[in-house]
Amino acid sequence: MPTLSVERRTDGGVEIVAVSGEIDIASAPRLITGLNDAVGSCQTPVIVDLTDVGFMDSTGLALLLNAHRRLSRRGKGFAVVCAEGPVRRVFTITDMVDVLQVRGTLAEAQAAALEATASEVPST
Repeated sequence: MPTLSVERRTDGGVEIVAVSGEIDIASAPRLITGLNDAVGSCQTPVIVDLTDVGFMDSTGLALLLNAHRRLSRRGKGFAVVCAEGPVRRVFTITDMVDVLQVRGTLAEAQAAALEATASEVPST
């Protein structure tokens, strides 16, 4: 079983959480830690890059929804990078592509997360 790896970096005004391996109930604690660190401390939108993830079950989907919800409450954007394939299918069959701003490239996800942040800023 591939080990789950979670790395964080800041690029272009967003926090990127790059994930590789498989996301399931066994690897969930590692992803929870990475998402909590990013979501809890960031002042910018967060993008979760799943480009190098080969498998994700409903556990991963629930963790991403929770991160999205936490950021949304703070007026911060959230997006997911995920190309076509089996992982993207999880988002499609659960009708979460639009909710989680799932995009095919990092540039598209960055634009979506920044736009979501701009639209959630309260007007004065």
